[in-house]
Order: sequence, then structure tokens, then C-alpha cells
Amino acid sequence: MLISPPYNEYNLDGKTEVIVIDHLGGFNKNYQNVLLNQISKSTFGGQIITEYIFDNKIKNNYPTCNFLYSKDLWRKYNFIDDFLNYNIHPQIDYKNFICSFNGGAHVSRQLLSSILNNQKYFDPEYTSKNFAYNDDYITGHLKNLDLSDSEIVLYLKFFTNNDEFNNSVYSFGHIRYEHNKNIYNLEHKLTQSFLHIVSETMATSYYPFITEKFLYSIVTRGLFLAYAQPGWHKHLQKYYGFKLYDKIFDYSFDDIENPVKRLIQLVETISKFSKLSSDDWRDLYLMEQDTIEYNYEHYFSGSYLKHLAQFE
Repeated sequence: MLISPPYNEYNLDGKTEVIVIDHLGGFNKNYQNVLLNQISKSTFGGQIITEYIFDNKIKNNYPTCNFLYSKDLWRKYNFIDDFLNYNIHPQIDYKNFICSFNGGAHVSRQLLSSILNNQKYFDPEYTSKNFAYNDDYITGHLKNLDLSDSEIVLYLKFFTNNDEFNNSVYSFGHIRYEHNKNIYNLEHKLTQSFLHIVSETMATSYYPFITEKFLYSIVTRGLFLAYAQPGWHKHLQKYYGFKLYDKIFDYSFDDIENPVKRLIQLVETISKFSKLSSDDWRDLYLMEQDTIEYNYEHYFSGSYLKHLAQFE
């Protein structure tokens, strides 16, 4: 039985196996999930096949659930193979600091777009925002993300923007799910930018979910950091075998659980690079070139699949 969004009530009576796809609506700070709560309270005792690689934080919450990770399920529903025919990219030619691509209007993408513009890092030639909103939305999001009143007052300073920005849509002809086409729309934006901030799916969740979005940087031999769930970068390294660019980037933001505080720390981490010259950016790129080449070969050779196989 295949379970897909929007994860309404499902009758699992008599089923011996369910396949759940996508991010499952995410996990709260107690590592609980609405769909898994529903399944665990049912009489279903079969196998739950998922795109997630769950550790004990999740398994301990659902001791009656028999989880099975499927790398092929992850590949299929995240279009991982869409980049395999893309093996020639433009030369690295830095003209811009940050690029970031924000498709759906999820809370985390509204927050990321807002703070990038507030901090003067949002260049509409290189960063997309395919949705409109207003500052009241941002205030409401902060109120719902486990912050004290004083923290909300403080952090709003980093997310407030004018109406012109909030109401504007900045798009590059994004075609949802067609990454083999989108890469050609984005390749110059990636190779001309020092850093790609990956706008991961549902960064307000509390458990890592790896999608195809980081691969845009892998296949264009670029540097990236992700606004994603806590522990996302460590998860990518441990389970998928990709290396981090830790010669130049401090990944301590990855350990911060609260999504707002994690995003602010991420922006603080990258801010020190913003005033450097393109020659300086190039020097930093060369410091990580071995890792960049490793990640490129790790994807195109398929060795990441061998790494993943041990967790099935």
C-alpha cells in the first residue's frame, strides 16, 4: 500500500506492508510525526518502507514500527538520477556571493528569503522567490516556532522587509520536478556564485530529510550549505557518504535545533565571506577543490549508492 501526501486517514487493516513517500509532514521537536502516530496506534504490524533513514531518536518513539529504508524509493521520488546526463558545466567564474532557489512557499523558504534580503544577500538575478507574503506572515511564523516573546522581538529585526520585496515574485522559469531541465536554467547562477544556500524541503522539521536539491551544486562543482533540518549536514556525510567543506565553513549551526536560531547562525557563519573579493572566493574554492572533486565523482560514479546500501 502506497501512502503519499496529504496523509489523510488510511485503513491499514489486513495490510502487511506500507510504502510512505516524501517528508511525511516532518517531525516535531520530540521526534514525533502525525502519520507515524496514526500508524503506531493502529493494529498494523507490518513493514513500513520509507525514504527516511531513521536513527534511534525516531525508532525509540515508535518501538512497534518495523521501518525499512529503501534507497531506490529515495532515488525515484527525489529524481536523483535526473542529473546523470548533465556532466559538462560552465567554468567557475565568480560574480556573485550567494544563490538560492526557493520554489514552494513553505515557512522555511519564507524565512530564508526574508533574512537573505534583510541582510542584503538577496540578488534577484541569482536568488528566486516564487511566492509573495507579508511581514505579518513572518511574525506569525516566529510565534509558532518555540521562541520567547523577547526572542521574537529581537529576531524580527533580521526578517523584516519592505512591501515591494515581500509582494514580489522572483522566478527563473522553475519547472517543478523537472531537474534535468532546471539545471540548465540555473547552471550559470551556480557557477557564478561563491555559495549556494540550499533551501531544503521543510527546514522547520526536526529530523533530516535529504532531497535532490544539494545535487545542483555537486554536478556544477560548487560550494553549498543548506538551510535544512538540524543535523542535515552530518546526516548527508554519515549515511550518503558526501564530504563537507569543513576547511572553510564552520558547521556548528547544524547542531542548533530551533529552526530560527539555526538560520540566524547559518547567516552569521557565511557573513564573514560576503565582503571578500572574487579572487579571495576563488582561493577559498581551491582550498576545497579535492572535496569538490570527491563529491562530484561520488555522485556520478554511483558510489553513494554503495554507501547507502549498508543502511537498507
